[in-house]
Amino acid sequence: MEQSSNHRSERVLFKIHRRDNTEILAICDEAILGKELANSTTRMKVPLGFYKGTYISRSDALDLMRKYVNVNALGSVLDLGIKKNIINEDAVIWFKTDDGMKIPHLIIFSIPPI
Repeated sequence: MEQSSNHRSERVLFKIHRRDNTEILAICDEAILGKELANSTTRMKVPLGFYKGTYISRSDALDLMRKYVNVNALGSVLDLGIKKNIINEDAVIWFKTDDGMKIPHLIIFSIPPI
């Protein structure tokens, strides 16, 4: 199991993507927008357009996550969720920035019945 990330962003952004009958809640720390992240199998650049939206507190972002069945969250809101035993740390994918910061990432998707 990974340790809690070693970053704290005061500014968290959320954006809701809507397409057909599906909504995806995207949450990300402002401080990691545009950064390169990597782990042992994957490398990615955090996309500004996907996450950049409205500012929200980490606590409010965590509450908002409870209302959506499709979530893509990256950063300190996950640290808070793990700390409060709302998010299972085993479900989190861990990345690192080029300067060594540990960044948690969680994707939750519900597939509707056909």
